[in-house]
Amino acid sequence: AAGLDAMVIDVKTGSGAFMREQDRARELARALVKTGNSLGVRSQALITDMNQPLGRAVGNAVEVRECIELLRGDFDEGTRPVLDLSIELAARMIVLSGLESSVEKARARIQQVHASGAALECFRKNVAAQGGDPRVCDDPAGVLPLTDKVFKVESARSGFVLQIDTEEVGHAIAEAGGGRVQVEDQIDPAVGFVSEVKIGDEVRSRDAIGLVYCADSNRGQRAAARIQAAYEIGDEQPRELPVLIKEVIDR
Repeated sequence: AAGLDAMVIDVKTGSGAFMREQDRARELARALVKTGNSLGVRSQALITDMNQPLGRAVGNAVEVRECIELLRGDFDEGTRPVLDLSIELAARMIVLSGLESSVEKARARIQQVHASGAALECFRKNVAAQGGDPRVCDDPAGVLPLTDKVFKVESARSGFVLQIDTEEVGHAIAEAGGGRVQVEDQIDPAVGFVSEVKIGDEVRSRDAIGLVYCADSNRGQRAAARIQAAYEIGDEQPRELPVLIKEVIDR
């Protein structure tokens, strides 16, 4: 419908994905790629992990702020997967478009565009062209403020993060006002969750798993309790850590 010549599709799998099982995600990815290729659209799909928040942010303003901070070069290991996956998806799109001959060359090209600040400036122009406030690129926290009411999500015990029910984390933030539980619900973009730990991390009892931002105290406390229950803590480190990019499907 948009007159595409090529497309790269990110198909999620895991506890927070539409297709929780990797076999079903693979089946979906292959169907999408086959359909695209049959219509003359060069297509490729990546099956990627959604067994935990991709970066640290869950919610509207917090996720936008996280992305702008990544464009500015302000990031840590908790948010790096967002940048890594964005670079990989963009690199494969560049190859499918014929602008580079290999994914390796395309990755290097995108990393240079990011490091130079050109990507941030392109985003700034897009914001201005759509009537937004381009100052968000210089001061994301100032243009997208969060509420002062913060609720600490504490680890229920000492140990290692084994699993995260990512879908439940999303539902908790939606119920707190960061999404719609019913069609008529109003979304508060300032509601969100910022995680402090990943699967495999060691925590002590009452350590911060993360922070919930919510102006409504009752909703914020309920969200914090739901998110605490969504993190499974065990005595030993998990045998395997989630792999960000699980498969590449091109036919």
